[in-house]
Amino acid sequence: MIKKIISPSSFKLVNGLMNGHTSKSWAISPFTTTTSNRLTSTSSLYSTFTLSGSNGQALICHSTKNYIITSQNYINSRSYSTSNEQQQKQQEQQEQKQQNEQQPKKKGSLKSKLLLGSMGLFAGSVIYFKFKYGDDFKAEYLKRIPFRVTSKLWGKFANLELPEYLRSPFYLTYSKLFGVNLDEVEKPIESYKSMGDFFSRRLKEGSRVIDKQAEMVSPVDGTVIYFGKVDKNTMEQVKGLTYSLHDFLGNDLKKEVEDKNLYHIALYLSPGDYHGIHSPVDWKIKNRYHFPGYLLPVAKFAVETVPGLFSINERVVLSGNWKHGFFSLVPVGASNVGSIVMDFDKQLSTNNPKDPYTEKSLYYHRSYDNIIPSSRGSEVAFFKMGSTVVLIFEVPKGKSFDFNLKPAQTVKYGQAIGEIKNN
Repeated sequence: MIKKIISPSSFKLVNGLMNGHTSKSWAISPFTTTTSNRLTSTSSLYSTFTLSGSNGQALICHSTKNYIITSQNYINSRSYSTSNEQQQKQQEQQEQKQQNEQQPKKKGSLKSKLLLGSMGLFAGSVIYFKFKYGDDFKAEYLKRIPFRVTSKLWGKFANLELPEYLRSPFYLTYSKLFGVNLDEVEKPIESYKSMGDFFSRRLKEGSRVIDKQAEMVSPVDGTVIYFGKVDKNTMEQVKGLTYSLHDFLGNDLKKEVEDKNLYHIALYLSPGDYHGIHSPVDWKIKNRYHFPGYLLPVAKFAVETVPGLFSINERVVLSGNWKHGFFSLVPVGASNVGSIVMDFDKQLSTNNPKDPYTEKSLYYHRSYDNIIPSSRGSEVAFFKMGSTVVLIFEVPKGKSFDFNLKPAQTVKYGQAIGEIKNN
Protein backbone atom coordinates (compact mmCIF):
# COMPACT_ATOMS: atom_id res chain seq x y z
CA MET A 1 0.00 0.00 0.00
CA ILE A 2 2.65 2.55 0.96
CA LYS A 3 4.60 2.08 -2.25
CA LYS A 4 1.47 2.58 -4.27
CA ILE A 5 0.78 5.87 -2.46
CA ILE A 6 4.18 7.44 -3.09
CA SER A 7 5.08 6.05 -6.47
CA PRO A 8 2.98 8.54 -8.53
CA SER A 9 3.67 12.29 -8.56
CA SER A 10 0.84 12.83 -6.07
CA PHE A 11 -0.73 11.01 -3.18
CA LYS A 12 -4.09 11.08 -1.46
CA LEU A 13 -4.97 11.27 2.24
CA VAL A 14 -7.09 8.28 3.03
CA ASN A 15 -9.11 7.88 6.18
CA GLY A 16 -7.41 10.80 8.00
CA LEU A 17 -7.59 14.46 8.90
CA MET A 18 -5.37 17.33 7.78
CA ASN A 19 -6.46 20.64 9.34
CA GLY A 20 -10.01 19.52 8.92
CA HIS A 21 -9.51 18.37 5.28
CA THR A 22 -10.04 14.79 4.17
CA SER A 23 -9.14 12.81 1.09
CA LYS A 24 -7.14 15.53 -0.64
CA SER A 25 -4.35 15.08 -3.16
CA TRP A 26 -1.01 16.81 -2.56
CA ALA A 27 1.75 17.25 -5.09
CA ILE A 28 5.22 15.96 -4.37
CA SER A 29 6.50 16.75 -7.83
CA PRO A 30 9.81 18.34 -6.65
CA PHE A 31 10.98 14.78 -6.06
CA THR A 32 12.72 12.96 -8.83
CA THR A 33 12.59 9.27 -9.59
CA THR A 34 16.12 8.64 -8.43
CA THR A 35 16.89 5.76 -6.14
CA SER A 36 17.08 8.17 -3.18
CA ASN A 37 13.30 8.46 -3.35
CA ARG A 38 12.63 5.55 -1.09
CA LEU A 39 11.09 4.63 2.20
CA THR A 40 13.75 4.30 4.85
CA SER A 41 11.47 2.40 7.20
CA THR A 42 8.73 -0.06 6.24
CA SER A 43 8.27 -2.04 9.40
CA SER A 44 4.53 -1.87 10.00
CA LEU A 45 1.34 0.10 9.61
CA TYR A 46 2.14 2.10 12.77
CA SER A 47 5.71 2.96 11.79
CA THR A 48 7.23 6.34 10.93
CA PHE A 49 8.31 6.76 7.34
CA THR A 50 10.68 9.28 5.85
CA LEU A 51 10.54 10.21 2.22
CA SER A 52 13.88 11.75 1.23
CA GLY A 53 14.67 13.54 -2.00
CA SER A 54 17.01 16.04 -3.60
CA ASN A 55 14.86 19.11 -2.76
CA GLY A 56 13.53 18.33 0.71
CA GLN A 57 11.86 15.72 2.83
CA ALA A 58 8.41 14.78 4.06
CA LEU A 59 7.81 13.13 7.40
CA ILE A 60 4.80 10.81 7.40
CA CYS A 61 3.62 9.52 10.78
CA HIS A 62 1.01 6.84 10.32
CA SER A 63 -1.34 6.03 13.20
CA THR A 64 -4.80 4.54 13.36
CA LYS A 65 -6.78 7.28 11.70
CA ASN A 66 -4.58 10.39 11.99
CA TYR A 67 -1.62 11.50 9.89
CA ILE A 68 1.12 14.10 10.45
CA ILE A 69 2.63 15.40 7.25
CA THR A 70 5.38 18.05 7.44
CA SER A 71 6.87 19.64 4.36
CA GLN A 72 9.79 22.08 4.02
CA ASN A 73 10.33 22.83 0.32
CA TYR A 74 7.07 21.64 -1.19
CA ILE A 75 3.35 21.26 -0.56
CA ASN A 76 3.29 25.08 -0.38
CA SER A 77 5.77 25.03 2.54
CA ARG A 78 3.00 24.30 5.05
CA SER A 79 2.96 22.19 8.21
CA TYR A 80 0.03 20.10 9.32
CA SER A 81 -0.63 18.00 12.39
CA THR A 82 -3.36 15.85 13.80
CA SER A 83 -6.41 17.53 15.26
CA ASN A 84 -5.47 16.80 18.91
CA GLU A 85 -1.90 17.97 18.53
CA GLN A 86 -3.02 20.96 16.50
CA GLN A 87 -5.34 22.10 19.28
CA GLN A 88 -2.65 21.66 21.92
CA LYS A 89 -0.10 23.55 19.84
CA GLN A 90 -2.53 26.37 19.11
CA GLN A 91 -3.37 26.64 22.80
CA GLU A 92 0.32 26.89 23.75
CA GLN A 93 0.92 29.51 21.09
CA GLN A 94 -2.08 31.49 22.27
CA GLU A 95 -0.89 31.40 25.89
CA GLN A 96 2.60 32.51 24.87
CA LYS A 97 1.16 35.33 22.78
CA GLN A 98 -0.97 36.51 25.69
CA GLN A 99 2.06 36.49 28.01
CA ASN A 100 4.12 38.48 25.52
CA GLU A 101 1.34 41.00 25.04
CA GLN A 102 0.52 41.37 28.72
CA GLN A 103 4.08 41.95 29.92
CA PRO A 104 4.75 45.14 27.88
CA LYS A 105 1.27 46.36 28.68
CA LYS A 106 2.00 46.09 32.39
CA LYS A 107 5.23 48.05 32.00
CA GLY A 108 3.61 50.57 29.75
CA SER A 109 0.72 50.92 32.11
CA LEU A 110 3.04 51.52 35.08
CA LYS A 111 5.11 54.07 33.16
CA SER A 112 1.97 55.81 31.99
CA LYS A 113 0.62 55.98 35.53
CA LEU A 114 3.88 57.39 36.86
CA LEU A 115 4.05 59.93 34.06
CA LEU A 116 0.44 60.99 34.49
CA GLY A 117 0.88 61.12 38.27
CA SER A 118 3.98 63.32 37.97
CA MET A 119 2.28 65.62 35.48
CA GLY A 120 -0.76 65.84 37.71
CA LEU A 121 1.35 66.62 40.78
CA PHE A 122 3.31 69.29 38.93
CA ALA A 123 0.18 70.86 37.44
CA GLY A 124 -1.56 70.77 40.81
CA SER A 125 1.35 72.43 42.60
CA VAL A 126 1.60 75.13 39.93
CA ILE A 127 -2.13 75.84 40.21
CA TYR A 128 -1.84 75.98 44.00
CA PHE A 129 1.09 78.43 43.90
CA LYS A 130 -0.62 80.49 41.21
CA PHE A 131 -3.77 80.72 43.31
CA LYS A 132 -1.89 81.52 46.54
CA TYR A 133 0.81 83.88 45.28
CA GLY A 134 -0.63 85.34 42.09
CA ASP A 135 1.96 86.83 39.74
CA ASP A 136 4.80 85.92 42.13
CA PHE A 137 4.06 82.19 41.96
CA LYS A 138 7.17 81.39 39.85
CA ALA A 139 9.46 82.98 42.40
CA GLU A 140 7.77 81.20 45.29
CA TYR A 141 7.95 77.91 43.40
CA LEU A 142 11.71 78.33 42.86
CA LYS A 143 12.20 79.04 46.56
CA ARG A 144 10.83 75.59 47.43
CA ILE A 145 13.59 73.84 45.48
CA PRO A 146 16.49 72.95 47.86
CA PHE A 147 19.21 74.70 45.85
CA ARG A 148 21.35 75.21 48.95
CA VAL A 149 21.59 71.46 49.56
CA THR A 150 22.26 70.67 45.90
CA SER A 151 24.89 73.43 45.80
CA LYS A 152 26.68 71.93 48.79
CA LEU A 153 26.64 68.49 47.17
CA TRP A 154 27.88 69.96 43.90
CA GLY A 155 30.71 71.65 45.79
CA LYS A 156 31.82 68.33 47.29
CA PHE A 157 31.64 66.67 43.88
CA ALA A 158 33.58 69.49 42.20
CA ASN A 159 36.39 69.12 44.75
CA LEU A 160 36.94 65.41 44.07
CA GLU A 161 40.38 64.77 42.61
CA LEU A 162 40.28 63.65 38.99
CA PRO A 163 42.70 61.02 37.63
CA GLU A 164 45.40 62.64 35.52
CA TYR A 165 44.33 60.85 32.35
CA LEU A 166 40.81 62.35 32.64
CA ARG A 167 41.78 65.94 33.32
CA SER A 168 42.73 67.12 29.85
CA PRO A 169 39.73 65.50 28.06
CA PHE A 170 37.32 66.83 30.68
CA TYR A 171 38.68 70.38 30.80
CA LEU A 172 38.94 70.56 27.01
CA THR A 173 35.30 69.47 26.67
CA TYR A 174 34.18 71.92 29.37
CA SER A 175 36.12 74.74 27.72
CA LYS A 176 34.54 74.04 24.37
CA LEU A 177 31.03 73.96 25.84
CA PHE A 178 31.36 77.17 27.89
CA GLY A 179 33.81 79.18 25.80
CA VAL A 180 36.86 79.12 28.09
CA ASN A 181 39.90 80.77 26.52
CA LEU A 182 42.63 78.27 27.41
CA ASP A 183 45.35 80.60 26.10
CA GLU A 184 44.76 82.77 29.17
CA VAL A 185 44.93 79.97 31.76
CA GLU A 186 47.85 80.37 34.15
CA LYS A 187 48.91 76.70 34.35
CA PRO A 188 48.71 73.59 32.11
CA ILE A 189 45.17 72.24 32.37
CA GLU A 190 46.29 68.78 33.51
CA SER A 191 47.77 70.37 36.66
CA TYR A 192 44.29 71.26 38.00
CA LYS A 193 43.47 68.35 40.28
CA SER A 194 39.72 68.91 40.51
CA MET A 195 36.92 70.70 38.72
CA GLY A 196 36.85 73.19 41.59
CA ASP A 197 40.50 74.02 40.99
CA PHE A 198 39.86 74.57 37.29
CA PHE A 199 36.76 76.71 37.93
CA SER A 200 38.81 79.00 40.21
CA ARG A 201 41.80 79.18 37.86
CA ARG A 202 43.93 82.31 37.66
CA LEU A 203 44.92 84.11 34.48
CA LYS A 204 48.36 84.44 32.98
CA GLU A 205 50.10 87.67 33.87
CA GLY A 206 49.31 90.32 31.31
CA SER A 207 46.04 88.73 30.17
CA ARG A 208 44.14 91.83 31.28
CA VAL A 209 45.08 95.49 30.97
CA ILE A 210 43.80 97.76 33.74
CA ASP A 211 42.63 101.10 32.39
CA LYS A 212 44.27 103.57 34.77
CA GLN A 213 42.72 106.62 33.15
CA ALA A 214 39.11 105.50 33.56
CA GLU A 215 36.97 106.66 36.47
CA MET A 216 35.93 103.06 37.10
CA VAL A 217 36.73 99.67 35.54
CA SER A 218 34.85 96.40 35.45
CA PRO A 219 35.57 94.23 38.50
CA VAL A 220 34.99 90.96 36.59
CA ASP A 221 34.82 89.18 33.28
CA GLY A 222 31.09 88.99 32.68
CA THR A 223 27.91 90.18 31.02
CA VAL A 224 26.06 93.38 31.87
CA ILE A 225 22.66 92.67 33.44
CA TYR A 226 21.55 96.20 34.25
CA PHE A 227 22.87 99.58 35.42
CA GLY A 228 21.53 102.99 36.32
CA LYS A 229 20.72 105.44 39.07
CA VAL A 230 19.33 104.33 42.43
CA ASP A 231 15.90 105.95 42.53
CA LYS A 232 14.04 106.29 45.84
CA ASN A 233 15.65 103.26 47.44
CA THR A 234 15.02 101.04 44.42
CA MET A 235 17.32 99.58 41.78
CA GLU A 236 16.48 98.06 38.44
CA GLN A 237 17.02 94.30 38.30
CA VAL A 238 15.85 94.11 34.70
CA LYS A 239 13.43 96.35 32.90
CA GLY A 240 10.16 96.11 34.81
CA LEU A 241 11.57 94.43 37.95
CA THR A 242 13.21 96.24 40.87
CA TYR A 243 14.73 95.41 44.24
CA SER A 244 15.19 97.38 47.42
CA LEU A 245 18.51 99.04 48.21
CA HIS A 246 17.91 98.69 51.95
CA ASP A 247 16.98 95.01 51.68
CA PHE A 248 20.05 94.37 49.56
CA LEU A 249 22.61 96.18 51.75
CA GLY A 250 20.91 95.59 55.11
CA ASN A 251 19.63 97.94 57.79
CA ASP A 252 23.08 98.74 59.18
CA LEU A 253 23.91 100.72 56.05
CA LYS A 254 20.53 102.39 55.74
CA LYS A 255 21.64 105.67 57.30
CA GLU A 256 24.95 105.64 55.46
CA VAL A 257 23.27 105.62 52.04
CA GLU A 258 20.33 107.85 52.89
CA ASP A 259 19.95 110.89 50.62
CA LYS A 260 23.06 109.96 48.64
CA ASN A 261 23.44 110.29 44.87
CA LEU A 262 23.93 106.57 44.15
CA TYR A 263 24.45 104.49 41.02
CA HIS A 264 24.57 100.73 40.53
CA ILE A 265 25.58 98.06 38.03
CA ALA A 266 25.07 94.27 38.04
CA LEU A 267 27.40 91.92 36.12
CA TYR A 268 26.81 88.20 35.53
CA LEU A 269 29.67 85.68 35.47
CA SER A 270 28.91 82.61 33.34
CA PRO A 271 30.40 79.15 34.07
CA GLY A 272 33.03 79.74 31.37
CA ASP A 273 34.16 83.15 32.62
CA TYR A 274 37.21 83.83 34.74
CA HIS A 275 35.81 83.92 38.30
CA GLY A 276 38.07 86.42 40.00
CA ILE A 277 36.60 89.61 41.49
CA HIS A 278 38.84 92.70 41.45
CA SER A 279 38.61 96.23 42.75
CA PRO A 280 37.08 98.59 40.17
CA VAL A 281 38.56 101.66 41.90
CA ASP A 282 40.98 102.59 44.64
CA TRP A 283 38.95 102.29 47.85
CA LYS A 284 39.01 101.25 51.51
CA ILE A 285 37.03 98.26 52.81
CA LYS A 286 35.61 98.85 56.30
CA ASN A 287 32.83 96.28 56.83
CA ARG A 288 31.63 92.89 55.70
CA TYR A 289 27.99 91.78 55.95
CA HIS A 290 27.22 88.17 55.09
CA PHE A 291 23.56 87.43 54.27
CA PRO A 292 23.01 83.61 54.04
CA GLY A 293 19.89 83.99 51.88
CA TYR A 294 18.70 81.61 49.17
CA LEU A 295 20.79 80.17 46.37
CA LEU A 296 18.38 80.61 43.48
CA PRO A 297 19.77 80.62 39.93
CA VAL A 298 20.85 84.01 38.59
CA ALA A 299 20.61 83.04 34.93
CA LYS A 300 18.50 85.22 32.65
CA PHE A 301 15.21 83.35 33.18
CA ALA A 302 15.48 83.74 36.97
CA VAL A 303 16.53 87.39 36.86
CA GLU A 304 13.52 88.13 34.65
CA THR A 305 11.16 86.07 36.84
CA VAL A 306 11.99 86.57 40.53
CA PRO A 307 11.41 90.10 41.91
CA GLY A 308 14.19 91.14 44.28
CA LEU A 309 16.31 88.12 43.37
CA PHE A 310 19.61 89.71 44.40
CA SER A 311 18.24 90.84 47.76
CA ILE A 312 17.07 87.34 48.76
CA ASN A 313 20.06 85.31 47.53
CA GLU A 314 23.16 84.69 49.60
CA ARG A 315 25.57 87.60 49.28
CA VAL A 316 28.57 89.26 50.90
CA VAL A 317 28.32 93.04 51.16
CA LEU A 318 31.69 94.77 51.35
CA SER A 319 31.26 98.42 52.23
CA GLY A 320 33.67 101.32 52.49
CA ASN A 321 34.61 104.55 50.77
CA TRP A 322 36.19 105.80 47.58
CA LYS A 323 37.19 109.34 46.64
CA HIS A 324 33.58 110.37 45.98
CA GLY A 325 31.99 108.84 49.08
CA PHE A 326 30.18 105.55 49.75
CA PHE A 327 31.28 102.46 47.85
CA SER A 328 30.11 98.85 48.01
CA LEU A 329 31.08 95.70 46.13
CA VAL A 330 28.71 92.75 46.54
CA PRO A 331 29.35 89.19 45.30
CA VAL A 332 25.96 87.42 45.04
CA GLY A 333 25.76 83.63 45.30
CA ALA A 334 23.63 81.36 43.13
CA SER A 335 22.73 77.69 42.73
CA ASN A 336 25.95 75.63 42.59
CA VAL A 337 27.90 78.82 43.29
CA GLY A 338 27.47 79.31 47.02
CA SER A 339 31.20 79.42 47.74
CA ILE A 340 32.62 82.95 47.91
CA VAL A 341 36.27 83.12 49.02
CA MET A 342 38.19 86.16 50.31
CA ASP A 343 41.89 85.82 51.04
CA PHE A 344 41.88 88.71 53.52
CA ASP A 345 38.93 87.29 55.50
CA LYS A 346 39.35 83.63 56.43
CA GLN A 347 36.41 83.81 58.85
CA LEU A 348 33.95 84.05 55.99
CA SER A 349 32.09 80.76 55.42
CA THR A 350 29.41 80.64 52.74
CA ASN A 351 27.07 77.97 51.35
CA ASN A 352 26.23 76.50 54.75
CA PRO A 353 23.03 74.34 54.59
CA LYS A 354 22.42 74.87 58.32
CA ASP A 355 21.87 78.62 57.95
CA PRO A 356 18.21 79.65 58.41
CA TYR A 357 18.34 81.30 55.02
CA THR A 358 14.64 82.08 54.83
CA GLU A 359 15.13 84.94 57.27
CA LYS A 360 15.73 88.10 55.26
CA SER A 361 17.04 90.03 58.25
CA LEU A 362 19.67 87.46 59.26
CA TYR A 363 23.25 88.45 58.53
CA TYR A 364 26.74 88.21 60.02
CA HIS A 365 28.66 91.44 60.43
CA ARG A 366 32.38 91.93 60.73
CA SER A 367 33.98 95.33 61.11
CA TYR A 368 37.62 95.31 60.07
CA ASP A 369 39.76 96.77 62.84
CA ASN A 370 42.39 97.62 60.30
CA ILE A 371 40.74 99.18 57.28
CA ILE A 372 41.72 97.20 54.17
CA PRO A 373 42.97 99.33 51.29
CA SER A 374 42.23 97.85 47.86
CA SER A 375 43.77 99.29 44.72
CA ARG A 376 42.22 99.29 41.26
CA GLY A 377 42.62 95.86 39.63
CA SER A 378 43.71 94.01 42.78
CA GLU A 379 41.93 90.77 43.67
CA VAL A 380 39.18 91.06 46.28
CA ALA A 381 37.33 87.75 46.16
CA PHE A 382 36.76 84.62 44.12
CA PHE A 383 33.73 82.60 43.08
CA LYS A 384 34.10 78.83 42.94
CA MET A 385 31.94 78.75 39.81
CA GLY A 386 30.24 81.88 38.51
CA SER A 387 27.48 84.21 39.63
CA THR A 388 26.84 87.96 39.92
CA VAL A 389 28.63 91.04 41.24
CA VAL A 390 26.80 94.27 42.07
CA LEU A 391 28.49 97.65 42.54
CA ILE A 392 26.75 100.48 44.40
CA PHE A 393 28.62 103.76 44.63
CA GLU A 394 28.18 107.43 45.41
CA VAL A 395 28.66 110.23 42.92
CA PRO A 396 28.90 113.91 43.97
CA LYS A 397 25.58 115.72 43.96
CA GLY A 398 24.98 117.71 40.83
CA LYS A 399 26.85 115.11 38.80
CA SER A 400 25.96 111.82 37.15
CA PHE A 401 27.74 108.63 36.17
CA ASP A 402 27.64 107.95 32.46
CA PHE A 403 27.96 104.21 31.75
CA ASN A 404 29.55 103.48 28.38
CA LEU A 405 27.82 100.08 28.28
CA LYS A 406 24.57 98.48 27.24
CA PRO A 407 22.64 95.51 28.70
CA ALA A 408 23.87 92.06 27.57
CA GLN A 409 27.28 93.47 26.61
CA THR A 410 30.29 91.36 27.63
CA VAL A 411 33.16 93.02 29.48
CA LYS A 412 36.59 92.04 30.84
CA TYR A 413 37.93 93.04 34.20
CA GLY A 414 40.05 96.18 33.95
CA GLN A 415 37.92 97.57 31.10
CA ALA A 416 36.51 101.10 31.54
CA ILE A 417 32.77 101.10 32.27
CA GLY A 418 31.97 104.81 32.56
CA GLU A 419 32.84 108.28 33.82
CA ILE A 420 31.45 111.04 35.97
CA LYS A 421 29.89 113.99 34.18
CA ASN A 422 28.33 117.29 35.17
CA ASN A 423 24.55 117.42 34.91
